[in-house]
Amino acid sequence: MLNILHLSQTDINSDSRILKEMSAVSNAQRTVSGIGVASGISELRTESSSFDSKIDSIELVSRRFTILPEILKNILVVLEITFKMFRRAKKLNPRIIHCHDTPVLPLGLALKFATGARIIYDAHELESERNGLSKLAGKITLFVERKSWRYIDRLIVVSPSIQSWYNKKVGFKKSEIVLNAPVIDLQDNNEEYLRDMFSISKDSLIFIYNGIFTQGRGIELIIKVFRNTDIQSHIVFLGDGEMKGELLRVAKEHDNVHVHDSVPHESVVPITRSANVGLALVENISLSDYYCLPNKLFEYAFSGIHVLASNFPDISETVKKHNLGECCDVDFESLYNCVLKFEHEKPIRKPESSNLYALSWDAQKVTLNKLYSELIDEIEE
Repeated sequence: MLNILHLSQTDINSDSRILKEMSAVSNAQRTVSGIGVASGISELRTESSSFDSKIDSIELVSRRFTILPEILKNILVVLEITFKMFRRAKKLNPRIIHCHDTPVLPLGLALKFATGARIIYDAHELESERNGLSKLAGKITLFVERKSWRYIDRLIVVSPSIQSWYNKKVGFKKSEIVLNAPVIDLQDNNEEYLRDMFSISKDSLIFIYNGIFTQGRGIELIIKVFRNTDIQSHIVFLGDGEMKGELLRVAKEHDNVHVHDSVPHESVVPITRSANVGLALVENISLSDYYCLPNKLFEYAFSGIHVLASNFPDISETVKKHNLGECCDVDFESLYNCVLKFEHEKPIRKPESSNLYALSWDAQKVTLNKLYSELIDEIEE
């Protein structure tokens, strides 16, 4: 039996990407385990997932030290993760260690030296160029990546531009692109769901924003456009985040602005199908954002609705290649004109489902298992 261990600084039980990857590589010949961080202050817990694996969650005391400078707090977090996870991870005797993001890389390397395991580095973003990361923190993140690079056996990234960036800036590494594609289940499909919930007439278009309500996602711009009296369409914000209070306030003042509570991942696509246009307007406030392929882009595509997305390299290429919709600049005039154009050109064209297999989670599972099979062959040689 080959033991595979996933390590993360997040709560794996609520991290859809990690859960999907763990499920994808789980079979009768492999034992898949995970160690992550509890999302709240609670006692250590061990939970079983829907597939055959065990997930441990540890509590991090260092994340409560909010008065410390960011960089010092982050260093303490990495040290605490490494110290608390090492012993329980070593007992599992993993042959493959799947490290999700940079903070668990030092732990992964320590385990590699202790057990001889192979290392997969799964960069969920362009780690050293993330939104909200200070210059110093970015430099330290890149330093950790470069010092770890020779010991990493495989790299997983989320977009072609990020793959190219790592090859040029850090060094060539055998790598695969695994997109943030959703698992599709349309059994509870109701194409009138949003109209019924928010009493939206059939004559009005419904635009939808899926995801975290935070800065850098075009939310202020979307509000500004849809508050304009020339706009007859409705906008629904589906999710949660720091800006929820502001969105609820705007929704009380404007009849065409609506806020839907966050829902389980499996419910996002069925709900989104009841909209007409999906907004994926990431702002260019970091290189990671500029090179991103956000999961909402794929949620919209598999919901069968038209996409309006940021005119960034990988986003634009994906939208054009798979005929998902169109891209625009992330500014008031561009978005305002696009919304008016949609209102004048109803009905809106929907993407062809036959063009979407390469974007599906089924296709990502094939890529992921190919990477694992190559590593396992190397181990067994």
